[in-house]
Amino acid sequence: MAMTIHCDIVSAEEEIFSGRAKLIVANGIQGDLGVTYGHAPLLTSLEPGPVRIVMDSGEEQVYYVSGGYLEVQPNVVSILADTALRCLLYTSPSPRDRG
Repeated sequence: MAMTIHCDIVSAEEEIFSGRAKLIVANGIQGDLGVTYGHAPLLTSLEPGPVRIVMDSGEEQVYYVSGGYLEVQPNVVSILADTALRCLLYTSPSPRDRG
């Protein structure tokens, strides 16, 4: 089992995500930022864009935030988003599946 960190994504309206993650990637004010277990404490502004969360199973969830803040503490990553939506990725069928 990989080492994981707890991640919360919240907006003013609701809690969007709460769970354990192997990797969190967000669009910080100075560029992309990846956070894993053991990352140094940090506070940064977020630019509008995707937040990728890789679960322990390897499953990836993507959320879109319109801006906000990301805080890294020893056991938890908190993302305080102005607004946030879960992205449901669509993959088109392959040519042979189209008939």
